[in-house]
Amino acid sequence: MRFSPLSFILGIAAASLAPVITRVFRPLAVEATAAGMGMLEDARRIVAEQMETLEDIVAEARARREHLDTDAAAAAVLLAGDDGDHGAEDSAEEPAAAGRTRRRAANGSARRRPA
Repeated sequence: MRFSPLSFILGIAAASLAPVITRVFRPLAVEATAAGMGMLEDARRIVAEQMETLEDIVAEARARREHLDTDAAAAAVLLAGDDGDHGAEDSAEEPAAAGRTRRRAANGSARRRPA
């Protein structure tokens, strides 16, 4: 294999340019990484806020369902405790009307979290 002065000079030039290129691109790579990390943190924060909101909605729905179940059980107790003085039509209408009234009152007095 023969020695080529041109190849030797090109090799030395490439070796001397590598540190220069590294000094230029390293800060760019660091800035790009820092920006990416900031965006990732923001995305995590937004997801955490949305998950908290979803958990609040689920908890409120469970409380509402329990409240309605309690109202339905109370209406069933009242209906079972009725001694039969009213006709079948009257006793069937009373729990439905009472349930609607309670539902409206519960919606108006529902506790809301500050935003």
